[in-house]
Amino acid sequence: GELYTGEKFNGPAELRTLLADSKSEAFLRCLTEKLLTYALGRGLEYYDKPAMSEIAHKTAENGHHFHQLIQAIVHSAPFQKGRGDSTKPH
Repeated sequence: GELYTGEKFNGPAELRTLLADSKSEAFLRCLTEKLLTYALGRGLEYYDKPAMSEIAHKTAENGHHFHQLIQAIVHSAPFQKGRGDSTKPH
């Protein structure tokens, strides 16, 4: 395969190494954005950016583990407070 930057890789293992070595911050930010969007059930707004940065920072600080990313999302302010579901069980 080949990335848009022209960097070539051969198989998933080389892609993983390429992303981990030279693109880890961009990959983490993109993954954080996509998972937070899914978790919130809405698109991200300008006021979500500080929380997104904090989530990515906490995940990187804790060794880039996927479970750390999920945990940081669950503990984030947008996830805790921004779940504006107007339907209530009867």
